[in-house]
Amino acid sequence: MDRRKFATSILGTSIVGAIAAVGSVIASIRAVRRSTGEAAVAEGDRLVFAMGSNTGKVITRDALQTGEAVLAFPQGKESNHDNLIMLVRLDPSAYEPPTRIEWTAEGLAAYSAICTHLACTVRFSGEGVAAAPFSHIHCPCHAGVFDPRHGGAVVAGPPPRPLPQLAVRLNEAGEVVAAAAFEELVGVVAA
Repeated sequence: MDRRKFATSILGTSIVGAIAAVGSVIASIRAVRRSTGEAAVAEGDRLVFAMGSNTGKVITRDALQTGEAVLAFPQGKESNHDNLIMLVRLDPSAYEPPTRIEWTAEGLAAYSAICTHLACTVRFSGEGVAAAPFSHIHCPCHAGVFDPRHGGAVVAGPPPRPLPQLAVRLNEAGEVVAAAAFEELVGVVAA
C-alpha cells in the first residue's frame, strides 16, 4: 500500500470515529432530558431515603439536624431518576427569596438533585469552602455550585439555571411529604 492510500484510509477511519463520538454524546444528552412513562413525584408522596442504611425508610422531621441533607425519592417512585431529591435542613431564618419560603417546612427545603448542566447527581456540603463559604449544593462533574438558601440559585460553574425547588410539608405523623409536583422541569432542558 502506498502512502496516499494509507493516509486516505487513516483519514476515513478518523472521520467515522469522530462522527460516532459526536453521535454518542448527543444520544447521551437526549437520554437525560426526561424519563417518560414513569411516575413523577406528586402531591402527598412521602419522601424516603435514597441511599445508605435507611434506604427506603420514610424521612421524618427528626431525621435531619440543621446543616444536614440527604438524597430522597418519593416512596414507590424510585425507578424514575428525575424524582431524585436533595432534602436540606437549614435554620428557617437562613432562607431568603427566591426560595419559596412557603414551600419549606421547619427548615426543610427540597430541590431536584439533578444538575441543570449535564444531569449529574448533586451533593451537599454543610461546611463552607473558599468557593462557597456557606452550606451549599454542588455538582462534582463540572464544579457547579448552588445556594439552597436562595432558591437553589447558581453561584458558580456552568449550570444554566437554578435547581428546581419542590414544595414540602410535614404530615400529622411528622413525615416529610411532597406538597405538590415540581413546577419546573428537572435536569437538562433543551434550549
